[in-house]
Amino acid sequence: MNKVLAPRLRACSGCGSSRATAAVRLLPAVLAAVLLAGGCAQRDPNRSGLLQPYRSDLPQGNYLTQETLAQVKEGMTREQVRFVLGTPLLRHVFHPDRWDYVFRYQFPNGRAELRRATIVFRDDRVASIVAESLPAKEDPTDPALPGYRPPATAGKAAP
Repeated sequence: MNKVLAPRLRACSGCGSSRATAAVRLLPAVLAAVLLAGGCAQRDPNRSGLLQPYRSDLPQGNYLTQETLAQVKEGMTREQVRFVLGTPLLRHVFHPDRWDYVFRYQFPNGRAELRRATIVFRDDRVASIVAESLPAKEDPTDPALPGYRPPATAGKAAP
């Protein structure tokens, strides 16, 4: 062995092992302590952090109103319904004569809005229309409306 390296690899006087072996023995304990300390970190989804993904406010599904749903009449064909309301979000495998139109919007505060309408066909014609409460018509102040832009409030004082 090289005489220059020999003094550095002297054995520990008490246990007979080298410093390198002692460091290797400590590595798992140090790694476990670091992992446990990292697991104790606060995980708050509302806290703004450095590495947070961008979340855009995108409406999901078909934007439904009473006004657009009123254009669908019993006896209309599937193509006519698709022209008025768009492609349905859900088509059931076991119920091919049922189209479900669903609209979901998640507000930035966490609240979600869900609107549904179901069109049932018999002999390829509309037989029934079932809908939950829908807004009367398109409201430009509705934040769930695709393309909604909040009004500019910069520089205005609260009353």
